[in-house]
Amino acid sequence: MSSMSSLRSIVLGCVSDRGPQPSSQSHSSKRLTKVKFGVVLADALKDDTLPEPLVEILVYLAREGVTTADLFRRPGNSTDLKAIMKRLSEGREIQLGNYNFYTLASVIKKFLLKIPGGMFGPEIELQLLQVLEVENRLQQHKDIHSIISNLSPVVQKLMTLLFGTWFRIVSHSEYNTMSSESVAKSVAGSLFHTCADDPVKVDRAVHILQILIDDFALEKCLVTEICNTSLK
Repeated sequence: MSSMSSLRSIVLGCVSDRGPQPSSQSHSSKRLTKVKFGVVLADALKDDTLPEPLVEILVYLAREGVTTADLFRRPGNSTDLKAIMKRLSEGREIQLGNYNFYTLASVIKKFLLKIPGGMFGPEIELQLLQVLEVENRLQQHKDIHSIISNLSPVVQKLMTLLFGTWFRIVSHSEYNTMSSESVAKSVAGSLFHTCADDPVKVDRAVHILQILIDDFALEKCLVTEICNTSLK
């Protein structure tokens, strides 16, 4: 089972948490994908492909880290963070088990934060924020689905990995004390770059992220089209 298919199965409850774990064996037999930090999205996701090391980190967090308190909220070890980013940018292997979950989550946040213009870009950020002007929740789902469906397949895959992981974290809130609001507050600055300097916009970004996290698995919102099409 591939890492992408594995996370989809985890999120949708199709496999046990005790199922096969993401491989931690050496990648010496294959060439590792370099992770590009601080470049435009088209270069970061070159050839419409997600960097496998990022996929593995997210799958690892979704399987092993979801009961960790304050995951994505508490910062990781800054020295380890720099070392991991350097190794990933050079296409070198990292052993996930050698680092704490907070540091690995910080790698993901740093990757998103350093994308010029953000993962969505100003136009899509605005469209998503405008969904909040719609009062009917079902219509909000339809509008979100419409916006996401127009994103490139590789960005949809990245969204599935991100929001699937955050959905899993919230689903284990009795262990980690993380609500959808607390997760959304922890990652809003990394995703919605146009909102960083405006507290009102930050609150709106948190609200839309809560909808995306809470309703991740609902038809007409995020997951159906992405899982059925983009992850094949």
